[in-house]
Amino acid sequence: MDRAGNSKKGPVGPTLFRQIATRLAAFTLLFALLDVGIVVFTYSSQPESLAQELLTLEASKAEGATALAPDLLAGPLGAEHWAARYVEPDAESPVVLPSRANSQSGVLMDWTRRERIAGGYRISGVRSVVQDGQQRWLFMQFEGDGIQPYVPVIVNEIVQHVVLPLIPLSLLLLLFNVFAVRRVLQPLRRAEAEVDALDPDNVLLRLSETPEPREVNTLVRAVNRALTRLDETMAILRGFTANAAHELRTPLSIMQLSLDRLPPSQQRDDLQADTQHMTRLVGQMLDLAQADALAVEPDTTVDLADIGREIVAAMAPKVFGAHRDLRFDAVGDTRALGHAEAIYRIYRNLIDNALSHAPGNTPIEVTAGPGPQISVRDHGPGISDEDLPHIFERFWRKDRRKSDGAGLGLGIVQRLAQAHGGAITVENAPGGGALFRVTFAAFEPP
Repeated sequence: MDRAGNSKKGPVGPTLFRQIATRLAAFTLLFALLDVGIVVFTYSSQPESLAQELLTLEASKAEGATALAPDLLAGPLGAEHWAARYVEPDAESPVVLPSRANSQSGVLMDWTRRERIAGGYRISGVRSVVQDGQQRWLFMQFEGDGIQPYVPVIVNEIVQHVVLPLIPLSLLLLLFNVFAVRRVLQPLRRAEAEVDALDPDNVLLRLSETPEPREVNTLVRAVNRALTRLDETMAILRGFTANAAHELRTPLSIMQLSLDRLPPSQQRDDLQADTQHMTRLVGQMLDLAQADALAVEPDTTVDLADIGREIVAAMAPKVFGAHRDLRFDAVGDTRALGHAEAIYRIYRNLIDNALSHAPGNTPIEVTAGPGPQISVRDHGPGISDEDLPHIFERFWRKDRRKSDGAGLGLGIVQRLAQAHGGAITVENAPGGGALFRVTFAAFEPP
């Protein structure tokens, strides 16, 4: 996430939900193929069962018709010498005799016979069919070789025992994928939202730990430990920066006093300019460290106009010495909630920025109000569109060769404004120049 709060996403791969759904679909397909293989193998190893099922399937074509249907007369694909005709139960013929279940009862029953013949096999059988409410007996016979005539039976078995059962199974797997997997991934989504909501101003924020699933809990705890280590590291770094800046102020002051005792020369002037630049940089580093550690009391009331008059009076000699005019104006009620010293630094850095970037003898206008806001305007060239996204970045300078600053002033202002729960904006003012505006929390009288 960048400083503006926008998430920067890299290449996005498939989601875990999609991966699980893909694997479930592949598992279903594999299960279907395995089931098909089992059906084919089972029926291929049981030719008698195939023959029975084939005759039954062909006899079903005669249901509801008074005559033999054309597709029944054609027979299954690959069958040779196919014959189909109706027979009577009391007829004494080789066709009828094998079907008698009881010679005394004389009742026909379905039967199937498979015989080995030269070049293949012969299938014969009788099936009972009902036509117009009456039972009739259909005799069928054919010769064949191989498994081709049984293809309709195998296809029918696959449809009945593989395809149709897999439809509800696939739906159940999909429902499981939608409800169960989404429930499992919910802690990850919550953790993602909490990570995006982490605020650099509140280093105590941590991710919520969920007892289950255990893998998510382990990941969240590892992230919390990493955040703790990162906070400790940043605290050490801020402490080092503040201590280093504080310790450097004294030797720089001594160096400045020593340079003042030297006889006038160009070399002394250059050393004094470098020393002043270093002193300003050290002061900004100290301000930045203090801004990062600033805690604003929510019930502290300040008057922005009073602080503005104080900073204008303090910086007037510096501004007038640069042959510039410094103007101050207060508009309306200027009370706000804030830290007086921090707001003083905001004024100072904004005035310093205007003094550095506005040319010639153009004035600098400082305004408190209306309401809980302050603004500083210069009459320089303004800010280009390409520089606007970087204007508040720390250590950013458009042209380092033309600037003796460190690029920390506006970054300090932004950090101090954020510590107050406010914000800083910049725009090009009508008539030219840059206009910086800082807003604070409003004071609400009891």
